[in-house]
Amino acid sequence: MKSFLNIILFLIAFNSFGQKEPAINATHKVEAFILEKKLDSANYYLKSVKDESYKDILQKIIDKKEVSSKEYYIFTSRLGNRQSIKYKRVSEFINNNVKEPLGEKIDLDYVENKWTQVSKLRDEVGLNEASEIQKSLEDYVNKFKDTDRDVLIAKTKIKTHPIVMYQIQNDVENGKKLCLESLEAAKKLNSKKLQIVFLYHLSDFLIIEGKLQEYIDVSEKSLKLEKELPETSSYYHATVEHLIDAYIYKGENNKKVVLLINELYENPSVRINTYSLYAKLVSRLDVGSPQKIEIFNKFNVKSVPELISKLKKLGKDLNPNDFFHLINNGSRALVSHGFLNEAINYKDEAIIITRKIYAEDLSKSLASFRTEQAVKEKEKEIAHEKEKTTLYSVIAFLAIILLIITLVVLRKIKKQSGELKEKNCIIKKTLKEKELLVKEVHHRVKNNFQIVSSLLELQTKGIEDEKALELANQGKNRVKSMALIHQKLYQNEGGLIDFDEYIRTLIKELSSMYSSKDNVKTTVSSEDMMFDVDTAIPLGLIINEIITNSYKYAFRNDKENNLSISIHKEDNDDYKLVIEDNGPGLSKNLDVKKAKSLGLRLVNRLVKQLHGTLEQTNKKGAKFEIHFKDSSARQLVN
Repeated sequence: MKSFLNIILFLIAFNSFGQKEPAINATHKVEAFILEKKLDSANYYLKSVKDESYKDILQKIIDKKEVSSKEYYIFTSRLGNRQSIKYKRVSEFINNNVKEPLGEKIDLDYVENKWTQVSKLRDEVGLNEASEIQKSLEDYVNKFKDTDRDVLIAKTKIKTHPIVMYQIQNDVENGKKLCLESLEAAKKLNSKKLQIVFLYHLSDFLIIEGKLQEYIDVSEKSLKLEKELPETSSYYHATVEHLIDAYIYKGENNKKVVLLINELYENPSVRINTYSLYAKLVSRLDVGSPQKIEIFNKFNVKSVPELISKLKKLGKDLNPNDFFHLINNGSRALVSHGFLNEAINYKDEAIIITRKIYAEDLSKSLASFRTEQAVKEKEKEIAHEKEKTTLYSVIAFLAIILLIITLVVLRKIKKQSGELKEKNCIIKKTLKEKELLVKEVHHRVKNNFQIVSSLLELQTKGIEDEKALELANQGKNRVKSMALIHQKLYQNEGGLIDFDEYIRTLIKELSSMYSSKDNVKTTVSSEDMMFDVDTAIPLGLIINEIITNSYKYAFRNDKENNLSISIHKEDNDDYKLVIEDNGPGLSKNLDVKKAKSLGLRLVNRLVKQLHGTLEQTNKKGAKFEIHFKDSSARQLVN
């Protein structure tokens, strides 16, 4: 029967996944499913991927086989350049899958992947996330010695993040200094790509300083280096656009500006971005300028309004922000050539686009959220329907089995209920006997302590030496403080000691011993403080020692004496004990943690036993502040 059911389930599953899907954006689907950790779905669509080399990489990731740093970089770079995917999801994939290499030689592909992650996080997610990855990347790179050229390249390249951080903070001095140092290092390494990177960032600081000509010279130098490379770097198009903006702003080299824009125009992947640059250039050109005529001929138009209208149509697929710049630059071009009415219309359109950008961003966010919720609900419904289809075929059989099992169980329960009731009565009786036994143990321990205390008291009657007498009395007080703990334990339910009641009882015991000092005003603040025996005994001994010290050295009959004891729980679940008096305080030269007296040595030992700390100050008297942990917290630490 079980084999039959497995066959049925397999056929249902095979039929569901065996339906053919159109191979539209198969690569994108596989990538998305990998990010969503839906590896079965990713594997299903993988057969439609045409790029065989990239398909092999995707197959390795799906099968969780060993993937090289370079292969991970190829995968994450493709995802990072897709506007439809939030980079935060790509970053999470990198964090979960791209592990730090363990080899003795630095892995530049791993460095490149993490360096790109830092840049993308900084631009699209947040500075904190970028800085966190930057720190881990620095830790990896700094493990290697500078004798290797690859290590020097990596250590130089990762300085881009602090440079950009200086730029964000408008710290031109430090940012420019680091940029120039990195540029010099790139020259020594004879790395043209690295030089291009730091020339690009240097130009950012030059524009902040208002040094337009130096900005142009640096950008020109960067383009010269680009021509020496077998293929252009990722900074190439950005450098060209910066140079075009600079020349247009300066109003010089219009012929070169046209050549640069035309060069970008010939690249289909960035052509759409050139329309705004053409409009900006036309706004700066004279009426009879040969460059303007060249642009008119390129787009087969005869006037500025006609050109701007055509550029607007060509740039209709730009994102809203870039389309706004195209319309705005078009408006300026119309103004500079005297077409004021048309310019006003374009300016009005630019304002509408600006408003729509913010409205659409909000609408898209809401629509995206609603779509995600709808998809989730639909997926739940589909899954539920599949479950029902599968389950209906076995429900009848299961119902019969369950009915039989229920009858057998009910019969067995009925038989066992009597036995269980009888056992519960035995357990309750045993538990009660154990509670009585524990109370009796505490009572006997208390009595034993009381006997020891009485023996010490009898012994003191034959002692004439004051020092020996004092030591015997101190020992008797310590025994009494422990006896009091066990007295409270057998008097209270639950095995916990109410420390507010305990402290007050202990003070009465001590004050009766020092009856000559009867003008002591005592304040106790320890409501709802309950401790078990493992905490109560050392804590009781600590309080006994410190209060005894106050009675012996702090209080006098010729003044009003104050004693304050408080215990409360802190925010970190530790406890704080504060005991203070208004006596002369301890000697300034005395270090309580290195004291030789038995009492303070005992206090230090007991504080350590409680995993605590001891602080002693002299402000209007001696003040002891002890932070400690209860038994449960100490067990977690251990």
